[in-house]
Parts: sequence; structure tokens; C-alpha cells
Amino acid sequence: MRTQSRLLYLLLTFGLGLSVQGQTPSPVPAAPEEITTILPASLTPEHQAVITDLNNRSAAWGAGHMVTFSGGEIKQPITLYDKTGKLEFTSFPDIKDAKKTFAMDAVVAKSGNAILALSAVNGDGGVADMIAEMDANGTRRIVRTNPFYPYLVCSMDDGTVWSYGIQGNAARDGEDKTNYPMLREFSLDKGELRTALGRSTVKPPAGVHLLGNHGNEAFLRCDSKRVILVSIPTNELIVYDLAQNQLTRTPLKSLPENFHINGLALTDSGDIYASTLRGGQGALTGMLHLEQDAQGAHWKSVTMVKAQPGKPFYLLGADGDHLVYSRGRDNATSFWLNPKTGVK
Repeated sequence: MRTQSRLLYLLLTFGLGLSVQGQTPSPVPAAPEEITTILPASLTPEHQAVITDLNNRSAAWGAGHMVTFSGGEIKQPITLYDKTGKLEFTSFPDIKDAKKTFAMDAVVAKSGNAILALSAVNGDGGVADMIAEMDANGTRRIVRTNPFYPYLVCSMDDGTVWSYGIQGNAARDGEDKTNYPMLREFSLDKGELRTALGRSTVKPPAGVHLLGNHGNEAFLRCDSKRVILVSIPTNELIVYDLAQNQLTRTPLKSLPENFHINGLALTDSGDIYASTLRGGQGALTGMLHLEQDAQGAHWKSVTMVKAQPGKPFYLLGADGDHLVYSRGRDNATSFWLNPKTGVK
């Protein structure tokens, strides 16, 4: 375990999940011309569910379940719900000798179990970084990742877990300055399997955190063939092809000024969608679709509406080809919408 000053680093840099809620504001004309609206602003969800403990908690949808957790120090249990809002389990991570445990990210595995990126602090102030699997009986398996500090996780159908993160250095209690891999695959039984994406090649602008300056603006998603990292801080779409063991990097056009991404979903069809917010005067919120051409990747608007205070779109994940999202942080309603057929 690392030294106690690492605790401050955890508090400043843990990866946040997404919070959920729900009401639809009135539609407005199209967003700025830099974002082309490809569908009318009024979308009608096909399903909704109320999950009572989502208020002001982080959440992610996957494999037919919603996992919720408190980002940062865990003071409330990890919970899992089904699509109707029925509670599947509620439990705290059981980490030996841990006095405090921090959650950076959580997803749902194909098995229906929760996968979490965690850091645990013992009584001496030492820190252990890990990826853990939880079910109704508590913590099932843990793989230690030190000196790798996992920001984000995604779960593959075969049970392996990919993570995006940094490598810590005990002497400086911060990031190691060597060229280490930032994408890593782990088996919860065997440990680290393979790696990609050298740190020296990941270069956000000066003063911009690797996860962005608006909370979490780096997003890791998996399907059966690819590991996908959408990095807003570096304006890149990074894809690791599992069969070819090959990494490709595509430039991603920046969003218009004052827009930022607050959620991302990868559908079964392979489409990537994001929720976005523009704050300040004339605030807007909406859904975007990631498209690619010879010049690179860019966003197109699916819907764009006035951003009523506290009620932006938050994408929580994909259920097949449906997007699962919420509105704001004041209630616990989640919505299911097919963006290609959901216009009424």
C-alpha cells in the first residue's frame, strides 16, 4: 500500500459516474449551427423506471441492470436494480483491513454482477488499488492493480475487465512519469493479461486533466469485439480491436464552445451516443451521435432542448439499441429510448 498523502490524490481525481433523474423540458429551435440537428427535438421514451436511491448517486446501466454507487468515499452500499426498478442486491465492498474505500467507476458484467474500480486505505494510510466483483453475497473476487490506478472500467462477455487509468509512484505519491500503458485487460482470477496505449502518446492540453475539467469526460465502453475510449480532453476516438490486438486512434472534432459531454452509451449495433450540456446564458442540453468520415470523427445532434436548471440529459448506458438516460438530479426516474425510432 502507498503512503497517506496519496489519499488527497484520490479525493481530487476519482472518476465520477453518472447520476439519474427525469422530466422533459420544452423543445427549442436547433442548436448552434456547428451541431446539426438530424431529428426533431421531441423524443418520446418507450419505458421508464423509478429507482429510489439514485438521487445524487452515480449510476450505470448494462447487462439488464442498473448499478448505483457513491463516487468517492463509499458511505452507502453498492446497489443493483433490474429494468422494473426491483432491487437485486445492496452491499458494501468487503476489503480486508480497509478503513476507507473509494469508488472511481462501476459497471455491470454479463453475469449480472457489479464490477468496480476501487481504492482502499488501511489504518496506516497505505492505499491499495483494485478491481472487484460483487454480487448479492458481497465481494466475490478482487484483483490488485498496483501501481496501476484504475479510473474507468468496462466488462467483456468472457468475464475479463478492461480499465483506463494511470500508474502511481510511491516516492512522489502522484503519477509515474515513465511511459506506461493506460489501457489494461485484467482477469479477476489471473491478473493483468494485456496492455495498450502508451502514456507518452496521451497529451491533453496544458491544465486539462486526463478525465477533463467538467467531471468525467473520458469514457470507456466495451462490446464483444472492441474496447472503445472516447477522450474529450485529447479529442480522440481510441479503439482497441480485440481479435487483431490493434489500437487505432481517430481525431475527434471539438464541440462548440461551452458544450461538454456528461455521459456516453455504446449500443448493440455499435453506435456511440453522448449526452451534452452547454451552460451559461442560453443553456442547452441534448443527445449526440458520433459519426466518422475521411476527416475523422464528429458529433451530430439527435435532439437539443433548453437546459432547465438541474435537468440536463445524462446518458447511463445502452439496453440493446435503446439509450438509457435520466434528466437532472432531483428524482429517480430513468428512461429508455430508441433514438432511431423514438420520434413521435
